[in-house]
Amino acid sequence: ALRSFRGLPHRSQILGEKDGVRFVNDSKATNVQSAAMALRAFKNIRWIAGGQGKDGGLRGIGEGLANVRKAYLIGASADAFAGELADTAHVVAGDLNTAFEAAVADAEPGDTVLLAPAAASFDQFTDFEDRGRTFEALVKSFLG
Repeated sequence: ALRSFRGLPHRSQILGEKDGVRFVNDSKATNVQSAAMALRAFKNIRWIAGGQGKDGGLRGIGEGLANVRKAYLIGASADAFAGELADTAHVVAGDLNTAFEAAVADAEPGDTVLLAPAAASFDQFTDFEDRGRTFEALVKSFLG
């Protein structure tokens, strides 16, 4: 059973790889604690984060930030998150499509493009599943 288990949608779901760059959907990481776990699970991360931030912002994101090469910030919390990531390379992308395009353009072999928002999705999406499906569609289109 473990060998055939493919993981759960929107929970550290590996969507594919191209040119040595892996794409991971963790849209369910709607709070800082969940996003922190995702950041610790991968190396050389191009991190897509943001949405409707929760109380405390990114406080508690912790040691996983050391794995982030650059953050691509989206949604209502993008500017606030940018202020909290002063020492981590980042760009305010605004929306998921723009963030994805920028992350792909910057990505190098060995990188992981990770959607782990650390925020709710309701500012731009119906729910985390809608956000995750949108990310998955972007990845599938890119992978060809």
